[in-house]
Amino acid sequence: MFPSVPPADVAHESETVPDVSVVMAVFNAMPYLTECLQSIVTQTLGMECIEVIAVNDGSTDGSGAELDRYAALHPQIHVIHQANSGGPSQPRNRALDLARGRYTFVVDADDYLGPEAFQRLVAMADTQHSDIVLAKHVGVNRPVSVKAYQHAERVDLFTSEVYRTLNSIKLIRRELLERERIRFPEDLWLGEDQLFMTQAYLAAGTISVVGDYDCYFACRRDGGTPLTSRPKTPGERIAHIERVMRLVADRVEDPVGRRRMLARHFRALVDKVVVPVVRSPRFEGAYRQETLERAMAVCRQWWDEDMAGELSAPARVTLHCFLQDKTDMLEVLARHDARREAPEKAVIGGRVYLRLPGFKDETAGIPDELFDVTHTLQVVHQLDRMAWRGTRVHLAGHTYIEGLMSGYRGTELVLRERGTRLEHHVPVELQATPHLASGPDADGLDRGTAGFAVEVDLRTVAGGGPVTAGTWDVLLRVHAQGVSRRVRIGSVRSASFDATARRPLIIAPADRGAKTALVATVFFTRPHGNLSLEVARRLPLPSAPAEPAERHPRRWPARLAPRRRRTAGRG
Repeated sequence: MFPSVPPADVAHESETVPDVSVVMAVFNAMPYLTECLQSIVTQTLGMECIEVIAVNDGSTDGSGAELDRYAALHPQIHVIHQANSGGPSQPRNRALDLARGRYTFVVDADDYLGPEAFQRLVAMADTQHSDIVLAKHVGVNRPVSVKAYQHAERVDLFTSEVYRTLNSIKLIRRELLERERIRFPEDLWLGEDQLFMTQAYLAAGTISVVGDYDCYFACRRDGGTPLTSRPKTPGERIAHIERVMRLVADRVEDPVGRRRMLARHFRALVDKVVVPVVRSPRFEGAYRQETLERAMAVCRQWWDEDMAGELSAPARVTLHCFLQDKTDMLEVLARHDARREAPEKAVIGGRVYLRLPGFKDETAGIPDELFDVTHTLQVVHQLDRMAWRGTRVHLAGHTYIEGLMSGYRGTELVLRERGTRLEHHVPVELQATPHLASGPDADGLDRGTAGFAVEVDLRTVAGGGPVTAGTWDVLLRVHAQGVSRRVRIGSVRSASFDATARRPLIIAPADRGAKTALVATVFFTRPHGNLSLEVARRLPLPSAPAEPAERHPRRWPARLAPRRRRTAGRG
């Protein structure tokens, strides 16, 4: 149940509409509250553009007094004191009801902001007409999603990674919240952010990400009392997952988007519900049985095998054992998860598998494909040098597949025409890279020959003939231990790499048979910075004019020789 939106009941001192309304629910956040408030009042956007609505939710540690102290110093800070509500939803809703800003931004009272956060977020929203702008998070003694915060002016909810983050700590256009009557569900005290943000995401026209600046520092503090600290019942553990899945299933018609969004919640179902309840002896008996029955009901209603590719291998294997009632193996996997051990990899037939419990165990009966992680392996690459020599392009750098040993022959450079997908392959020469074996990228595997050097003759690369007109993207096909992966190159370049524009290269000059020259121009794509070639036929440039006369010594006839100006005084 979502609460109604009542009219504001606090008169503000100024009628000026602020850019940002900061929403804060505060409960026993000292001494960290001070750092949080200080990071707000020192924003480069300026306090004249900010209002803070802080709801003290029955704090007993001096948080209320600290809020009042800051409010006395800054009239833009409005403090409301109330009895404890039992969770963050009600105080946040009360603050939202009073907000006047063009945008809202929820802040947790024990976190803090980068100085330029609001300035950058508002600039992005105003420039792109964004309804939601994600603020890059930095984890302080806790992990945060990295993939969700890739800088982008506009992202698609279904194809990007923004749905990985469902906390409400984002810049949101207030008009969107009012038009759609979006508030936090007050009957939930766990996972309330997920319903709030899913509603906002689905209603948003434009979503942007400020990922090139550390906007928000999400902290795990020692001590302190969170707003939600009481034990969870089986129903409370899973209620928010049930409701957000129903919301997605009802509102998302795109089959791919629906599958990806639901899969995100199945990951949470495995990691936050099934595994913790199975592995802890505290939850044995009726509590465990009821929780798992509720989880199974969710799976029966919304799980589809097509979602398996959206889950990690451990989550896929665990969910398979749960659905197939493999109780013993489920407990083994849960204990393995508790140890946080990184499983070894097995390379079999050009595929890479995680050696999780149950892999290749006939008694477990788990399909091998559930352990397959080949498609998730990252290809590390860096371009160090590029040079033109005649009709040849020379490239050098290094590349390897994470988790696999390098130094195996067969790596190729690939030119792929963007429209036709036609490809030309050129073998590369492996180079020694001793710095990778002992440097910051070292991972204990052989990185001694991860370097590459390649020469591509554009005049003969197409089976002895020149490359044809078109846009040609440059890739590497990297081989290691029988595994092959492809990656675009150029987006990562060494500090010494010269990326300045180069003159077009004439591959085939104009002659009597062809009135135009075949010309190649190198460029780096935007916004990703990948290396590509534009090949086109162009009219030849006019012949270069003779060197200007002033560049050569000139002998003047005596009668035309200019008189030299006298520079010395008369003697």
